[in-house]
Amino acid sequence: MVEVPGLALVEPMMPILVKEIIEGLEYVYQVKWDGVRMLAYLSAGRVTLVNRRGHLRTGQYPELQELASLLKVPAAILDGELVVLKNGKPSFASILKRDLSGRQADHLKKLYPIHYMVFDIPFAGRDLRNLSLMERQRVLEQTLVKTEWVHTVENFSAGHSLFEAVKAQDMEGIVIKRSTSPYISGKKHRDWLKVKYRRTQYCVIGGYTLNGTTVNALLLGVYHNQNLLYVGKAGTGLKQEEWSVLTRELSRMSISHSPFVNKPPARGYYFVHPRLTVKIEFAEWTESLTLRSPVITGFSNKPAEDCRLE
Repeated sequence: MVEVPGLALVEPMMPILVKEIIEGLEYVYQVKWDGVRMLAYLSAGRVTLVNRRGHLRTGQYPELQELASLLKVPAAILDGELVVLKNGKPSFASILKRDLSGRQADHLKKLYPIHYMVFDIPFAGRDLRNLSLMERQRVLEQTLVKTEWVHTVENFSAGHSLFEAVKAQDMEGIVIKRSTSPYISGKKHRDWLKVKYRRTQYCVIGGYTLNGTTVNALLLGVYHNQNLLYVGKAGTGLKQEEWSVLTRELSRMSISHSPFVNKPPARGYYFVHPRLTVKIEFAEWTESLTLRSPVITGFSNKPAEDCRLE
């Protein structure tokens, strides 16, 4: 169990996913930075990093020890998002390389320099969790010295316009926060909400996996320069009867080789003629050209050759 001398661990306050943007004078709106949620505990001149699941991450980000000289109090807890920026936008694949690093941290910090997007301060010499969000933000502004890589997250007054700007930049979404909200651990509240921007892509079914005798995930592809590229596996979004239909139809389309130029046969993979197409919602393209968090939203009449990587 993670322990921080002189400070009690705080379970982070989590935004609740909603589909609609709520507008109102009692709310502020923030960009949802697509990174790794991280609480930084400053105590006795040292910084301890703990992720949202309560796991220690201090060794992965040695440069965050600098926070000890950027805070004007001897003990504090910062809450924010660690991101790696590429062309001004967060790269989730890059921050994952940092977060999953072990002994390579000193090498990777040069390849993938981080930014800490701080949006709350539950503790600063005293417990601030019962104060309102706006009061905590004032303490944060007075307490934290900003640098080129340590930032405080900006508030906006209009949710829809911010969401449109986020979509135009192809970023993850926005967070809606009630300005009077205390800091409540977990999701036992309605004070922090998040709205995600989900992209769509039409994909070709090039294979599947089974759970017993029933199809439980699809191997997805898109065409690029006449080649079918494997872009990921999706196993959510369909009803049980739709999986049953796929089990029957795909078994009739079996082939012995992979139709993907970049996906060799593997144990548990079954391949099919790339004819059927589906519509996919996903969070973003990863650096390896796969779909992050894909969800099947339905079958499609789009011809397979029209499912292309644009």
